[in-house]
Amino acid sequence: MPVAVDSYRRFAVPSALAGVAEHAWVARHAAGRAHAEVLLPDGRGLLQIVRGTGGANVEPLTGQRTPDRDGVRGAWTHAVVGEQTGPVARLGVQLHPAGLARLRDERPTADTWLPPTAVLDEATVAAAGEQLAAGEDDAAVATVLGALAARPRRSSADLDHLDDALAFVDERRGLVRATDVAREVGTSLGELHRWCTHLLGTSPAQYLSAVRFSTFVREAVGAGPVDAAATVAAIEWYVAAGYQPREVERFTGLPPVELRRLAEHLAQRFGPGALAR
Repeated sequence: MPVAVDSYRRFAVPSALAGVAEHAWVARHAAGRAHAEVLLPDGRGLLQIVRGTGGANVEPLTGQRTPDRDGVRGAWTHAVVGEQTGPVARLGVQLHPAGLARLRDERPTADTWLPPTAVLDEATVAAAGEQLAAGEDDAAVATVLGALAARPRRSSADLDHLDDALAFVDERRGLVRATDVAREVGTSLGELHRWCTHLLGTSPAQYLSAVRFSTFVREAVGAGPVDAAATVAAIEWYVAAGYQPREVERFTGLPPVELRRLAEHLAQRFGPGALAR
């Protein structure tokens, strides 16, 4: 089930941003109640602007906390939990997997935050932030998306080939092997690995694992912010079903031991009792 938030709105992106961004959203949380949501490792990057009392992103296995703030992030390869206490407004743009490679010359790095000025100028960040703080969500989203659409875009044959590979993976919900992907787009495993590491910041195996896990959870909890308790319930149900270990990893992207470990740590750190403290 979706996590309870004060408001969450999703915005379509213009066709001019195809290959750069997939959708935008604005989430608002009032003060006085803790919120926690699982940030899924779906192989996508994120551009985010935060105004108000930003929360933290928490590693479920270690408890390490990092501030949730303005920035642009490479693809997630593992689940983390976002905690908010509010009051805060957050604007996010989910990037296409190859979005950062199109927006910047530098090689993307997975799980790494950069300042938002890596893809937006300071004036755009300031203007969108002011609009977000004033409650003008549509205007803030339009400001950010307009600036991204106007930004010079990198193009190459490798990016075009990678797009075909990513489309094949998405169509099959990640339930393919790297060899299947390479065969589909008529390339070698070595070339596919080069495309992924240079243009996504992940290996093909990391990307496939992220897409599988994200798809697995989404099928259980639906679209929008992802509740930690609902994620734990979905994982525990699947592990308890007794599927063969190879089948578990093929379907969820994680071997049974890691899947169970993640569920245990999510339950310990982000169950109702933990959030009430």
